[in-house]
Amino acid sequence: MIIPPFTAPRLVVSGLSGGGGKTLVSLGLTRALTLRGLRVKPCKKGPDYIDAAWLGLASGLAPTNLDPYFLSDARLRALFCDTFRDADLAVIEGNRGLYDGRDLEGSCSTATLARALDAPIILTLSVTKMTRTAAALVAGLAAFEPVRLAGVVLNRVASVRHAALIRRSIETYTGIPVLGEIPRLPDNPIPERHMGLVSMHDESPDAPGRDMLLKALDDLAALVESHLDVDAALGLARSAPELRDVEAFWENTGEGNLSEERLSLPRTPTLPKTFANGDAEAGGTAGDGGTPEGDDVNGEAGRGKHRKADLNTGTAQEEKAFSWAAKAACGETETPCASHTGQADTSRSERAASPAPVTIGFVRDAALWFYYEENFEALRRAGAELVELSLFDPEPWPACAFGTDGPGLHGLYLGGGFPEMVPERLAASPHLAAIRAYSEAGMPIYAECGGFMVLCRELRIAGKDYPMSGLFPTRAEFCPRPQGLGYVEATVETENPFHPVGAVLRGHEFHYSRCVALGDLTPTLRLSPGVGMSGPGHRAKGLAAQGPDHLKSRDGLLIRNTFAAYTHLFAPAVPHWAPRFVMACRGKSPAVR
Repeated sequence: MIIPPFTAPRLVVSGLSGGGGKTLVSLGLTRALTLRGLRVKPCKKGPDYIDAAWLGLASGLAPTNLDPYFLSDARLRALFCDTFRDADLAVIEGNRGLYDGRDLEGSCSTATLARALDAPIILTLSVTKMTRTAAALVAGLAAFEPVRLAGVVLNRVASVRHAALIRRSIETYTGIPVLGEIPRLPDNPIPERHMGLVSMHDESPDAPGRDMLLKALDDLAALVESHLDVDAALGLARSAPELRDVEAFWENTGEGNLSEERLSLPRTPTLPKTFANGDAEAGGTAGDGGTPEGDDVNGEAGRGKHRKADLNTGTAQEEKAFSWAAKAACGETETPCASHTGQADTSRSERAASPAPVTIGFVRDAALWFYYEENFEALRRAGAELVELSLFDPEPWPACAFGTDGPGLHGLYLGGGFPEMVPERLAASPHLAAIRAYSEAGMPIYAECGGFMVLCRELRIAGKDYPMSGLFPTRAEFCPRPQGLGYVEATVETENPFHPVGAVLRGHEFHYSRCVALGDLTPTLRLSPGVGMSGPGHRAKGLAAQGPDHLKSRDGLLIRNTFAAYTHLFAPAVPHWAPRFVMACRGKSPAVR
């Protein structure tokens, strides 16, 4: 279905390189416009959790990752329109330099994304020890490829005289307006930790609270209001043209034709109720389950009793309304679907014929909180109800209901995060035993990066070992430098409930831990490119150094219906993942063991 022509004021914030101030300008502008009473849709280019979540905190709306590696130009436009909904404008933070991509052609660059969205670009330019050369840089960037370089923000200016000289040079020689000048700052206005922005899930004793983080954003907004022409930036966003001929994003995203064969299931036991002027991206974030660029933060650690998840900030209806509203505007009269309104999207007879939803728990707390919102949406659309859990909540988790239509959990999703920040609490979690029992009962469990670490036998930090759930005979060793960093392509070589054999999965990895084999391992994924569990080739004392060569650039371990890997997936780019996960929870996948 093609949605009607769509007006979406928008702009992209980019720079010359990482560390040039994109995050500072993006966050400050987002927060300043939000404090003016505007609904600002926050977006981040690339596979980034931390900056994306900081943008979400600044705006109060759920962030969206827009990644040309995962989606075509058409699909990027569709996702942008689907998530924009009734916002007043979108601020889209780029990554690295404007034209930095994966190859000679600059594929997957911020410029690629800006062209796909037909969005004007604000360039953040660090001008330390620079004057007239700034004009040459801006002129070159504007002429290098077809982009709309609409404005420049000078960063790290030394004085009023310094700023005035650079402004006159750029505007005289390029005709591109300078929107503001940010002075050199003695300190970073946004808290940092682990070579990146601090996480709102950081629960270390010196971690700032949510009020402190919001105060830092408010101070940053005041800085931007004082040194930038915010009205001019808003005008640039509103100059973006209509988006036309955009397809509805969530149509035809499922794999389809999955086997409905119900396999014989094991008896299921009942479990016991038991961020000075720079980007954070330059170094990334030292958390396993992070991103190639480093960054994220939206929401607080899961606390209290497990609950049916409301995964978006703002109201569910406001955040989910556009998709079905666009259909109505096209003359289609279908009822808004359940994931948008909380009400059924089918007729009574269809509801009667539809299978009962499965319940999938996901962990969101100080240890594990790296998730794409689109992954949750894909699971809901495939027929899952989501329940938020915490490894640190003393309340017992729901009983295992795999293989039944009864209440409880039918599946478990463990995302990435910072297990290394809370090893003592993790080791003492009463729910590690529940995870083992879930797995032994055959429940489908899908774990990514930090979630994989939780499934290891132990976690080693600074020479000290902390016991984990012990599902895999492995040790996750935390290292001072990244062990895997960048995009990956993973070929599935072993039958499993979540991915068909032969499928090529596009994902990303960013982990500071390496995997050490404590027993026989047979990975299911072959990475090219990608590091996976082997560490950076034979230079690291990981699987590649201590085991046979066939473990190099491999990922993905499987035991029963439990799958764990360092690779992070973006569900819309792997359309089979969510429906297969749900089918496995129903016991209807041939690969269920």
